[in-house]
Amino acid sequence: MVFWSEIAKNLIETTTIGKDRTKFRYGDGPLRFQIPRGLCTWGVSAFKSLQIDLSNQEFMDWWRDLETRLCPQGPFNSNLKGNSIRLKIDEASYIFDENAVQITPEVREGLFKGRELSCLIDVDSTYFFNGNWGLTVRVYQARVYGGDDAPCESAPVSALPKGICAFLEPTESV
Repeated sequence: MVFWSEIAKNLIETTTIGKDRTKFRYGDGPLRFQIPRGLCTWGVSAFKSLQIDLSNQEFMDWWRDLETRLCPQGPFNSNLKGNSIRLKIDEASYIFDENAVQITPEVREGLFKGRELSCLIDVDSTYFFNGNWGLTVRVYQARVYGGDDAPCESAPVSALPKGICAFLEPTESV
């Protein structure tokens, strides 16, 4: 896996699908990378998305440039709002605890509220909805940190597809 700062934006491949959608690839796989760790203040919303508060100005500037490169159409609905990035999450997202043990929470409203998360994200494609363009950005893996209470039960081994915790430990500059 790679950190966001290791993505060479000029190597992102695009494929037009119909008139309203462009898909993205990086190398021989999806456009997937690890973003900085941040606080999930409100948890998962009713729309199966979450916002992660980030304090990394370098990442936010990098993200704004990425959005402009991938989706120059307007009006544009950015995934970045203030210091938070909005990400989709669902039952196909792999979730790990801080010890890299895979867990299987029901993705429900309020999950991860007040927890720190590291996320590997997929920037899959553009979309056009209600007169606005945007990027489909989904959590591929999340690693949950902190809290006294367990956010969810550990999964029985046979209950979910086995995921490999692919997180990298950041250096001070990431």
